[in-house]
Amino acid sequence: MVQLFRSLLPWRLLPYITALLCALTILGIHMLPSVDSMLNENNTRISHVFLKSQINYHKEIAPFARRPLTTFLIESSQKIFGLKAGYAFILVNFLLLGYSGVLVYKLSRVLKASKTHGLTNMMVFFTSFSVLFAFFPPVFTYDEPLQYCFLLLALIAFVRRKWLWYIILFSLALVARETSILLLPALALFLPNTENHFGKNIFSNLKKYGLLILLPTVFYGCYVVFFIYHQKLLHATHIEMASRYSCFLENIESVKNSVESAVSIFITLGLFLYFTYFYLKRKNRPSWQNKFVFAFLLAVAINTPIVFLTAFARESRLFALPLLFVWPMFMQLFGNDLTFLKSKNDYNSLLKNWQMMLVFATITFANIVFCFIYYPQLGLGENTYFAAYLFCTILLLTTHYCLYKSTNKTELL
Repeated sequence: MVQLFRSLLPWRLLPYITALLCALTILGIHMLPSVDSMLNENNTRISHVFLKSQINYHKEIAPFARRPLTTFLIESSQKIFGLKAGYAFILVNFLLLGYSGVLVYKLSRVLKASKTHGLTNMMVFFTSFSVLFAFFPPVFTYDEPLQYCFLLLALIAFVRRKWLWYIILFSLALVARETSILLLPALALFLPNTENHFGKNIFSNLKKYGLLILLPTVFYGCYVVFFIYHQKLLHATHIEMASRYSCFLENIESVKNSVESAVSIFITLGLFLYFTYFYLKRKNRPSWQNKFVFAFLLAVAINTPIVFLTAFARESRLFALPLLFVWPMFMQLFGNDLTFLKSKNDYNSLLKNWQMMLVFATITFANIVFCFIYYPQLGLGENTYFAAYLFCTILLLTTHYCLYKSTNKTELL
């Protein structure tokens, strides 16, 4: 049966078909009847009027106007295919989202993942909160699918040492969304000749390859200066920069906003940071895999405070940028930590350990109270899907932790 399946559906087509199905599934979720969001806004069905307003918004407001690529693709689709604004938005962004998943698979394979691990990494990408709920308020994804495409292509070029393509693609990623620059410091960990003890070689390699890594910022700087002066957006840019501090104040101005901000960070990064902790506890870790973990942590350390200080933390997609170092390596890094979740013996050990069962029951009870009783009463809405996702994430981590504590640690590490 397996051979018949493979003969009918070649492996080369499977990532594309899987990505298309995942993108359509996410589209289906967004077309379900409305539910309240994290902001007391309504997740209404897809609205041409609303999406048209978002396209106009990204053309008229200074910080968004300098990211014209997604808007250009949407408006070009309208002209070429004669589509309404809403349909053009869906066509462009969901195709880009699906292609991003394929690129996660492609980068996984470039990094020597098996086909099965590559597909699993792609599924992890699509089931990550910031992707699965990409177009729900308050996530409000617009430029990220295109940004992810360019960044993943740039990372593939970087890994293959195709420097010209890296410079072109990373420059386009910066134009798509300037936050791409926050990943550059982490790329220094992947410079050539840093396979072993890369900390000792990093500065000497920066002298040799630093200019290549930083060239996209030079091209982007030229682009921004030209765009701002050509569009006469200098005054609007000054106003935008001066108003950034108000975002931080809103993130913490009340219990409601503080809880929402904390949940936004946790629901986006929590699961990956948790498994990173267990990865770092292992002995004899391959140095080339360490690079991805350290790059992820460095990007988190840079990106998270910047987002919290200068943007609305409830827009959880903003915290997801460092995951580009983890999505293509998820199974290679954390696969060993996941396999024991399928072991009946480990569950039997947990059931026999009354102390850990008490911990599991207590955390699960608190999880239910927080996700389905306390959280909605903060005035953030019922959050039917968000609360369920948050509950499942905490339940998974609780199960993993209790199984870990109730079994022999050497089996896990």
